[in-house]
Amino acid sequence: MEASERSERDSKALRELAVALGVAAAALPGALPVARGAESAESEPLFLFVWLALIAAPSGAACAALGLRAWPYGAAVVGAWSALATAIAGTSERVVPTPLWGVLCAGGLFVGGVGCGLALRRTWGAVGALAFVGLALSLMPIAPGILGTPWPSELASAALDAAPVSLVVEASGIDWMRTAGIYDPAGSDRLARAPWSGELAAPVCLVLGCALWGLGALLARARRPQGSHTP
Repeated sequence: MEASERSERDSKALRELAVALGVAAAALPGALPVARGAESAESEPLFLFVWLALIAAPSGAACAALGLRAWPYGAAVVGAWSALATAIAGTSERVVPTPLWGVLCAGGLFVGGVGCGLALRRTWGAVGALAFVGLALSLMPIAPGILGTPWPSELASAALDAAPVSLVVEASGIDWMRTAGIYDPAGSDRLARAPWSGELAAPVCLVLGCALWGLGALLARARRPQGSHTP
C-alpha cells in the first residue's frame, strides 16, 4: 500500500510539473525570431521582456485556476523563463545588462497573479481580468500620443511608472524610454523620469508578489469548508 501511495504521489508530481512547464511555454511567442534583413533573423530580448510583462500575472492566475502550488511548480515556471531570457540575451546583438532582474520582476508579477487567482476563487475570469489590466496599463503611456497628443509630462511619467512593461524591461537594463514604440508616442525626450532600477525593483516586486500570494492563500483557506484537506 505504501509503495502504491508513493507511486501515485510521484505520478501526480510529474503531471503537475508537466502542466507548470506548459504554463511556462506561454513565454515562447516572445522568443520567436525577428527578421533583421533578407537573410537573418534572431530573437529580440526586448520583445521577450515585453511579452513576459504582459503574461506574467495572468500566468500566475492560470496556475491558481489549475490548482498548481506556487512552490515548487510556480518556481519552475519562473525558472524556465529565466533560462529562456538568459539564453536569448546572451546571443542577441542587443546589450541586456541585467536580464535576471527583469525576470525576477516578472516573477513577482507571476506570484502576485497566483495570489489574485486564489483570492478570486481560482476562476479563469481572473486570468482574463489580469491580462486586460496589464495590457491597459502598458498601453496607457502611449495611447494618447498614438491618437494625437501625448500626455502632459507628469501624467506620462506616472503612466510609465505604473506600466508592468516599463518595470520588467527597465529592470533588465534596456533603455525603454528610448525605444521607438515609446519615444515619440509618450514624448519621453521631455520627461525627467528615472527608469526602474532592477537591483531595487526586482526584490521589492518579488516581496510584494509573495505578500499577495500569502493573502490570497489565507482568503482561500478561510473559504474552505471545515474538515476539508484540499491543498
